[in-house]
Amino acid sequence: MTSIPATQSSVNDIRESIQQMVCAVLERTTIDPGVDLFDQGATSLAFLTIVAQVNDRFSISLDVSELEEANIDMMTALVHQQVSAGNSDEARSN
Repeated sequence: MTSIPATQSSVNDIRESIQQMVCAVLERTTIDPGVDLFDQGATSLAFLTIVAQVNDRFSISLDVSELEEANIDMMTALVHQQVSAGNSDEARSN
């Protein structure tokens, strides 16, 4: 997968991408973004797979210990934060 430049990544785009990854890994058609993924059938291995895919997709280093809750909304917020911070760092270095 290729990473998405932060300038093109809105919160909704990030949430949609994460939701698609979660649905694919959990082999489900729908996932409630505000409900803990473990309550929706995720195993520890599935969750680590999701986090690895998120890191790869957005070229970030999200750590599971950063998540207060294992849900799509929390992951979206942290991904957006890291993507935005990366964008700020790139702008300062140019």
